[in-house]
Order: sequence, then C-alpha cells, then structure tokens
Amino acid sequence: MNKMEDALYIHPVNRKDEWKKFWNLIWALSAREIKGRYRRSLLGPFWAVLQPLFYMVIFTFIRGMLDIPSDGIPYVVFTYSVLVPWTFFSNVVARCAPSIMANASLVKKISIRREVFPAASIITAFLDFLIASIILVLMMIWFEVPLSLNLLWVPVLMVLTASLALGIGLGASALGTYKQDISMVLPFVMQFWILATPIMYPLSKVPLSWLPYYRLNPMVGLIDAYRNVLIKAIPPDLTLLLISVVELILIWAVALTLFRKMSRYFADVL
Repeated sequence: MNKMEDALYIHPVNRKDEWKKFWNLIWALSAREIKGRYRRSLLGPFWAVLQPLFYMVIFTFIRGMLDIPSDGIPYVVFTYSVLVPWTFFSNVVARCAPSIMANASLVKKISIRREVFPAASIITAFLDFLIASIILVLMMIWFEVPLSLNLLWVPVLMVLTASLALGIGLGASALGTYKQDISMVLPFVMQFWILATPIMYPLSKVPLSWLPYYRLNPMVGLIDAYRNVLIKAIPPDLTLLLISVVELILIWAVALTLFRKMSRYFADVL
C-alpha cells in the first residue's frame, strides 16, 4: 500500500474518522490531478481562461450574423459572465464520468465511499472557475457593471451548480464504469446542452410556446440567475430557480441510488 493509500485507508471497524479521511482523499486526488494537468503545460492555469474566452469569441461572431440581442449589455460581458459558471458545471460533469476508471487501482485496494472520486472533480474545476473569474471581474470593471447586494447570491448559486453537476456526474460515472461510451458521448451532449441554455442569447428570446419545456433544463434557472445578479444587479427569478432546485433534487435521488447500487460491483468490473 503506497503513501496515499496508507494515509487514507478506512478500517472497517473504525468509522469515527471516515469523513475526515473522505475529505483527505478528495484533497489528495485533487492535488494529484492539478499537478498532473499543469506539469508539462506551457500555458498552465491559463487554460482555464481559454475555454470560456473561446466560446465568447465564437458566440460574438455568430451574433454578428444573427443580430442576437443582449438586453442592452455589452455582448462580451453578457456571454462571458455566464460562460464562467457554465464551464465550471461542464468541467465537473466531464471529469466525473471517467473518474472511477481513472482511479481503478484505488477502487480495488481501498475501502472507501466510491463517491469520493467524482466529488474530487469539484475542487479542480473550482480552481479553473476562480482563474476564469479574474477575467470576469476585469470585464465588469472595464464596462462599469453596477454592483449590488444581489452579488451575495453567487455563493448560493455556486453550491447549487456544483450540486447539480455532481449529481449528473455520479450517474455518468456509474454508467461510464460499465460502458465507456458514456464518457465518449458526453462532450456531444454538453455541446448541445450549451445551445439549449440561455448563454448565447437572452431568455426573453425563447418563444413563449417553448418555455414550459425549455424550463425543464435545470441550467436555465441557474444561468439566468447568474446573469441577473452579476451584470443586471437584480435578484434571480425565484420561480425559475425553484424549478432548477426541484430538478436538482430529483436528479440526485435517481443518480445517487443508481451510483450506490452499481458501485458494489466496480472492483469486479475494473
């Protein structure tokens, strides 16, 4: 048993320190992934900024052809302000899916809650979020975006976004352990999902006849809330946000049940 395994092994008869060891393993896994990602990278942490900036440039180009409105807000900050939390969400989901396979040696050797491996994805994605947020703050200063107490909603929205991403990630990691197709198809799903979310365009442009179905996308309420509190200086639409919260709870109920049932056989499959 190596140093990480020895430090984090949970003895079946000693449950007192289980949660402490659970969090220790999350931090250890996150630190290992961060070091591995940036060790031989020329740009290092700046890759965290490139993804939302790339989407912002593409959306700005498309907007020039389609004349997409931005509610009177400069389009670059209109899109980038919600691309930052979207990127956090999509990165957590994408990293959760192969997390069990990527840690196969630990899964087979250590008696630990299997949820720890998808959960570790939140830390690394949150680091990228913080780096990308620096550009957002500079944009808000440059475009003189008004500040308000509604910014206090941001931590709440972050917790909800992380919870939604982890819930989906738990289901994806459970299924992805048995069928690698899940990890392969996930990028295509996320590409479609970003178009079905009011990031490139305002929610007001969605036809009224579509809204009952469109709101079933749990990211709609969250993204609209981010845009409201960050750049419009108004509180989130609580009705939309409540829909997202209800869907989040349903996703967790299904995903956690699925994950725990399938996790019993992870070591055998791996």
